[in-house]
Amino acid sequence: MLELLVEWYDGVELWLVQLVYPLQVALVLAVLVPLCWGVARVVDRAVDGLGARFTRVRGAEPPVGRDGETGRRGKTA
Repeated sequence: MLELLVEWYDGVELWLVQLVYPLQVALVLAVLVPLCWGVARVVDRAVDGLGARFTRVRGAEPPVGRDGETGRRGKTA
């Protein structure tokens, strides 16, 4: 099974290397940007969940932005 995966990866790598450079960059960005965004989102959710679970304050809520909010609305300094 691992040998089949290695052969597939070698084929994809060879195909990518033979493309012109601008197409390589566009293809890598089209794959890596969404992938990295997804991984960062999962890690962020996991850290928020663990932080809320292990906090010393009872009934603590996850940080602002959990439900799509990006800032503190309605609060003054």
